[in-house]
Amino acid sequence: MGTGIPETMEQVHVLLAEMQQKGHQITEDELIYQTVQDLLQTYLDAAEEGHYDSVKAVNQQTLEIVSITGKHLGTYQTKATSLVDEFKNNAFKMTLDLEYVANKVVGGR
Repeated sequence: MGTGIPETMEQVHVLLAEMQQKGHQITEDELIYQTVQDLLQTYLDAAEEGHYDSVKAVNQQTLEIVSITGKHLGTYQTKATSLVDEFKNNAFKMTLDLEYVANKVVGGR
């Protein structure tokens, strides 16, 4: 995708090392959790051709997509024990699923 957001565990490890070298106190799981949110937001922005709606973390298993007015538009619910575990187990499939959800939300309007 070329966004600078990690899409694989290898990319997560590279970014994590860079961040820690710069003094950022962040764990792998924290970085992955933020990465998943950022990926969904990026896919949503691409589908909308701009930043109109937002991704909000609900808990460790669920992300919500809300409109600029705060209206619930959709959710991404992992089938794994957590969003982090899903990314660790199959980042490629997860990115496809996140992109699908973003396109579904935008197309459903």
